[in-house]
Amino acid sequence: MDGNEGLHCAQSVNRRIPGHIRVIQWMLYAAVLIFTVIGAMQGFIWLFPALGTLFGSWFFMGAARVTYEYELDGAILTVRRASGMRSRRKIVDFGVFDITKLTIMAPEGSAALEQAEADSQRPERRRIVYDVSAHDPDDICSVMYLTGVGEEQGRALKVYFQPSPEMRDCIAKLAPGRVTGYDG
Repeated sequence: MDGNEGLHCAQSVNRRIPGHIRVIQWMLYAAVLIFTVIGAMQGFIWLFPALGTLFGSWFFMGAARVTYEYELDGAILTVRRASGMRSRRKIVDFGVFDITKLTIMAPEGSAALEQAEADSQRPERRRIVYDVSAHDPDDICSVMYLTGVGEEQGRALKVYFQPSPEMRDCIAKLAPGRVTGYDG
């Protein structure tokens, strides 16, 4: 039995809601207020646009709230995307990555990634880019280059994500010498 088969690590990352989505949210709420005020002056018929806009904004914000769940089980890293409101949460397997196929993992912008970036952009590789990070400028974003398996067999994968120190340590155990650029 391989010593890495029992390795298990899990983490959730909440994606930051972008500013332009917040602007749309406030515009929808302003429309609800306008329709409600007009409805109070003009009559009952304005209740329908007010309620429609209110439910539309509620649904829109539920879709904008995204959580990525990273689960490392053995050498397989599964990323699930969860979105929607708590009552109707939609969870989808977003990506499955084999850590044994890892080329390199380092913080975004690291010089160690330059060669892997050049290799992954060769035309015969047909690179796929996954961004499952929180988009939080205060947290370190990691970049992982690996070779795809399954449907992505032979393709170059570039994955942006934000692993916890425990998750990084687990990946480093599975791919010794290929996780670089982190202090400690």
